[in-house]
Amino acid sequence: MKFAAAWKLIRANLGRHRRRSVTSSLGIALGIAALVFLVGLGQGVRREVIDGILAKLPLNELIVTEKPGLIRAAEPLDDAALELLRSQPGVLEVHPALESPIPSHLSGISIGPVDLPRFGTDLGVAGWDSAMIEEARAGQREIELGPNEVPVVISTELVDFYNHVFAPGNDLPTFSPEEVLGTSFGLILGRSSFETKPSTRVTGRVVGFSPQAMVIGVTIPLEVLRRAADKALGAPVERYSRAYVVCEDSRVAAEVGVFAREAGFETESSREAVEKAGLTIDTVTAVLSVVGVLMLLIAAFSIFNNFSLIVTERGAEIGLLRCVGCTRGDVRALILGEAAVVGLANGVVGALAGWGLGTLGDHLLVEYLPEFSFKPETFFHLPWWLLIGSALLAVLVSVGAAALPARRAVRIPPAEALRRLEA
Repeated sequence: MKFAAAWKLIRANLGRHRRRSVTSSLGIALGIAALVFLVGLGQGVRREVIDGILAKLPLNELIVTEKPGLIRAAEPLDDAALELLRSQPGVLEVHPALESPIPSHLSGISIGPVDLPRFGTDLGVAGWDSAMIEEARAGQREIELGPNEVPVVISTELVDFYNHVFAPGNDLPTFSPEEVLGTSFGLILGRSSFETKPSTRVTGRVVGFSPQAMVIGVTIPLEVLRRAADKALGAPVERYSRAYVVCEDSRVAAEVGVFAREAGFETESSREAVEKAGLTIDTVTAVLSVVGVLMLLIAAFSIFNNFSLIVTERGAEIGLLRCVGCTRGDVRALILGEAAVVGLANGVVGALAGWGLGTLGDHLLVEYLPEFSFKPETFFHLPWWLLIGSALLAVLVSVGAAALPARRAVRIPPAEALRRLEA
């Protein structure tokens, strides 16, 4: 059968069952719309996280930590371990860091014109060596320190927390990161709301920001924290929480990572962080996309029932077509052609609906979500292959659902069909 004649029959048959076809296949459009929306959201988040944030992290850096000891004691991350790491070929720098082993309490704070002398809260404290502190200060406005003040590095996420959580709840003004530079506060190392040890009081002043700084807390010079910890604990603190290893390139970082793991430590690199983040985003996207897939399966069942009924109703007509020269392949092509047209129409509608919902959702998120340091310019990414692929998936689902009814149609004997027609 020629294509023009087949297309004419397909159009005529679909016109006769227009309402039933639309009703039975509506789930395909809904499923495709949900799939495009959810996959577009996942692609947008992945592109922002991988390309916009994590991909900008230096791939030649490695973080080394102690491995939790379940059966035997963990290898200590101490000065000897740092020297071992520094001795590896291709290692440029090794910077120790210490998360405070003692409680800490903030006492009084001044941010620009806002002075809260009685404000106090417990918070986390970490210690960095002077090289990392100076690196965080680089490129920032120069902040002069008083004789008894210590430099403090914070994360921009802490500024976001103040602007969007603390300030609105306490009727205080908000500040940009530039305005936060120079903020001063009292810090009591060795004291918290629930615990008191021999304490050390220092005055901190914010001098820079770093993505590696403690998110909800402050980072101060390592030697200041170690002296306070030695005093509070009554014994010297000889271990570090982590070591930042800077290598010549990513290849050396991978080799040093293997060496550190064989030596009994745990490692984490920017490359591993990128891979883990990408895998997590892809997994969440796949789980959410199950909603769209389930809707497509329900729609496929409806299409199967619809075409089964159509084949039963048009049994005599199919037999007549066989009598005038149509082959089994022609009949099968007609049934599957109708299913393909139905799937394509619903796939296009669903893809456009998903694109529209994604565009609208992206506008609402960008417009109404409060500003924060890592807020993306767009939350959705709807590439051409997603829209075309979703439409083709709709065609595949429809044709697959109609395959069994089409197989039944070609098995109808022409003579039996004619007897039905005479009756």
